[in-house]
Amino acid sequence: MAKQISERTNVIINFVISFGAAIVIIGALAKIIHLSWANYALVVGLLTEALIFVIYAFLPPPPVDHGGTVGVDVDTTELVHALNRVEKTVSDVSTNLGLINSSTEGLKNLNHQFLAMSKTIEELNHFYGNLKDLSSSMSNSTSEALRTKEQLTALADNLTKLNQVYGNMIHAIQGK
Repeated sequence: MAKQISERTNVIINFVISFGAAIVIIGALAKIIHLSWANYALVVGLLTEALIFVIYAFLPPPPVDHGGTVGVDVDTTELVHALNRVEKTVSDVSTNLGLINSSTEGLKNLNHQFLAMSKTIEELNHFYGNLKDLSSSMSNSTSEALRTKEQLTALADNLTKLNQVYGNMIHAIQGK
């Protein structure tokens, strides 16, 4: 049977792995932002990671039970609850995606309504433009009609006077 690693050794290995990974990440960040010490941090971090892999090469594998699975105690009740929570979350996401899809359909319809309203407003603006031109034309026509009325009145007055003159001439010719 394979020799197991003590809990203390696991803690130390996890610390060294995390510390080495942190140094590599900090070194990569420093390299990205062009800091002068970035190369040293990357070398130290990568050497730490390499040392970790060498250590893992000599550590015994975790114990395996008779079913061929790694020896991990799993509470099946907790696992079922976790799976139920995942299923509910997936269901909620699916429902939300359906709502988002419905909302986007509503937005598409709203967009069509706005386009129709925009076209109607354009037609109304065109109509009001024509109405303004007609009003202006009628205003000009009104002033022309008043002028024509005045001229017709003056013409009627002149005709009345002319008729009186002709009437007087006819009376004079007839001798009456």
